[in-house]
Amino acid sequence: MSVITDNFKYLAQDRKIQFKTREIEAPIRNKDGEETPQKQLIFQTALRVQKDKAVACGVIIHESDATRVNYQITYNKIGYVTDRNKMPEIVTELNEINAMRSGYYRFIVSGDGEIIMRHLGITGEDVSPMMDTFVYGGRILAALLPELAKIDGVDVSQRKS
Repeated sequence: MSVITDNFKYLAQDRKIQFKTREIEAPIRNKDGEETPQKQLIFQTALRVQKDKAVACGVIIHESDATRVNYQITYNKIGYVTDRNKMPEIVTELNEINAMRSGYYRFIVSGDGEIIMRHLGITGEDVSPMMDTFVYGGRILAALLPELAKIDGVDVSQRKS
């Protein structure tokens, strides 16, 4: 592991956040079109945002010896689009929440209709801001879940699948 991922792992342990960790390798193309391997470390956990609702969440950090790397924080299975005919209205309402309420996070709809909250960033060896962003993301989601539940055509109830 790199210094950045090691620091993140130690900080998570210090804050008593339990992550399941796995490494994936995905090729990327450089400016000349050549593929080079890119390793990513995925830190996965679950967060209870309401008494009867938990969401899968995680942090993906590009594994590199560079002094700064890209990372992504996601909260998955927040809700699902139940009526694709209402997609324009749903996206409009999500964009209003994104513009006014979600801070450094963005709500998006995946291809299968799943609503995800995501943040993209760059971090260095001091991973405290990244960890704070992850922790505050749970608070943002808990605060905005009632607004998401009001969107016609969206279901934010806990799914068993």
